[in-house]
Amino acid sequence: MEGEPDGYTVFFEDQYPRVVAMLIAYRGFAPEVAEDSAAEAMCRLLLNWGKVEMPQAWVRTVALRVACRLAKNQQAGPLKWDLVDERAAADLAAVETSLVAGSAVAALPRRQQEVMTLTLVDMTPSEIAVVLGCTAEQARGNLAHARRALRNAIQREEGADGPDAQRAQGV
Repeated sequence: MEGEPDGYTVFFEDQYPRVVAMLIAYRGFAPEVAEDSAAEAMCRLLLNWGKVEMPQAWVRTVALRVACRLAKNQQAGPLKWDLVDERAAADLAAVETSLVAGSAVAALPRRQQEVMTLTLVDMTPSEIAVVLGCTAEQARGNLAHARRALRNAIQREEGADGPDAQRAQGV
């Protein structure tokens, strides 16, 4: 687009749907709140383009803060899940697929849930650290603990549904 800084349009087209998907998956924001928050964050980024060292982490942090403010100010109504942007819907579907083991993720400590969710929307530990206000090492450590806990939960679940469990149940 004319008048926009170099690289911003490409960044916007790639990251906007991902930010929307992250907001919906991260805290369950309504799609309208997620879209408005992502748009606001992208506008603020445009004003600061060239000054921001890590635009992906920056825009996600700003979008999350805006979404929290918007959600607080709006009535909670029924969620509509008809995303207009097909890329956002595809990203959201990928995140939802990754979170099918929702009870296992929900059983994780809060920080591990946050790190795992942000990892599932393609953020690196360094980017996660910026969003969550911790060090990259702490983000990596929480991610390692979360992965280990999820792996153990999946193994327990598979063991409960395995042939020995079925024999014990008389199946």
